[in-house]
Amino acid sequence: MANKQYKIVVPKVGSNNVNGTDAKLYKLDEIVDATEAWQEEIMNTFVANGWAMETKVEATADVEQAEPVRARNDKGHYKKDDPNTPDINEAYKGGKAPKATKRTTKKKTKAKA
Repeated sequence: MANKQYKIVVPKVGSNNVNGTDAKLYKLDEIVDATEAWQEEIMNTFVANGWAMETKVEATADVEQAEPVRARNDKGHYKKDDPNTPDINEAYKGGKAPKATKRTTKKKTKAKA
């Protein structure tokens, strides 16, 4: 069973174990990780009553790096891009360079005398 996460939107008391012999207060904005069937059953009841909502969990391995990082050689110097491989940029880890930004220049104005 895949782990599902739920966010509590209305504080409510619910079961804290598989037998239902222990209770706990699920607090506002608490994230509940439903790792077992009984936890998922309780959270489905919370969702049906509007007390919680299921949140999306993304795997961190699938997420790309936010900023490209320059690749370095054994001495710590930057690597250069190989022009023979146009689809891969060896100068950056992961083979992708950052998107180019458009530079803006300020126009010079003549001073009035």
